[in-house]
Amino acid sequence: MPADTTPAHHTEDGRFTNPWPTWQERSLLEVLKWRWNAPKRPALGWLMSNPSVTSEDLKQAFPVRPVDTQSFAQPTAPGVRAAWIGHATCLLQMAGVTFLTDPVFSDRASPFQRLGPRRVVEPAIRPSDPGFPKIDFVLISHNHYDHLDTASVKELHSRFGHDLAWYVPLKLGAWFTNLGITNVTEMDWWQEVQHSNSQVSVIMTPAQHWSSRSLTDRRHTLWGGYCVKGPQQRVWFAGDTGYCPAFQEIGQRLAPIDLAMIPIGAYEPAWFLRPQHCDPAEAVKIHQEVGAKRSFAIHHATFSLTDEALDEPRELLRKHAAEAHLSPEEFQALQHGACLHIGT
Repeated sequence: MPADTTPAHHTEDGRFTNPWPTWQERSLLEVLKWRWNAPKRPALGWLMSNPSVTSEDLKQAFPVRPVDTQSFAQPTAPGVRAAWIGHATCLLQMAGVTFLTDPVFSDRASPFQRLGPRRVVEPAIRPSDPGFPKIDFVLISHNHYDHLDTASVKELHSRFGHDLAWYVPLKLGAWFTNLGITNVTEMDWWQEVQHSNSQVSVIMTPAQHWSSRSLTDRRHTLWGGYCVKGPQQRVWFAGDTGYCPAFQEIGQRLAPIDLAMIPIGAYEPAWFLRPQHCDPAEAVKIHQEVGAKRSFAIHHATFSLTDEALDEPRELLRKHAAEAHLSPEEFQALQHGACLHIGT
């Protein structure tokens, strides 16, 4: 790998930062400005063709396919298997291990299950469902409530116990310890860890984002994505990120990537959200810069978090992917529950 060229992301006060000129910190005043000027829309969001959307409209727009659990029944089968569960939650299997990214199965992305953003689309599968495979490890990108959900973490730990490993960003380990979970590895950008008794290693990669679960802990824990590298294939989970120079370096270090999971939603209004979330055009650039052979979209059509229509990201992804001369399969927006198999 090339020498480390990522600028320092640790600060003198023990917190973390984004070390690129593409980052801009947002203040509480700017948050209030956004929310004050946000267009009126239903709590569950809206569709490009329907500003007065109902739950039934959303079910038709975003059908859920049952996850093909049989395809995950043989962990040692060759190739990579992946299923999009919803938002940033993905189920993957390769080189004898099965793992999850940012598992969120709760109804709301919130510290409270009666308040906060409510799911538009149900999870394609839950840990309590028949056929849910044994999970070897979980990747956590950061501590925002739509990526780190207490109830989901507890459910997975209850089912799989201390055999289930958790890879988390720096300084997030204490959060898990407080839940009685000890099989936790904290990671820094570009750190690589060999997963126990396996042929795969986990590499944490940079992302342009931030962390917080309260009004007083902004950027106290790190954030990032992950590459899982096996003997023959490697997959990359971008986490939650705005567009920044890090992706060229990720490509230089880790390409080719057989399968990437890249966020495409939660980008409007751009004046406020561009530093922390990428739009579909930027997602296509990320796909190209990291050297992904194939990608599928995450972080869209599951929670209504921002102002764009819920079906706009996938439509814009098709447009910008075609303009970049990508085939429809090269970077696609899957239906919830859909599975991909990348061969040997």
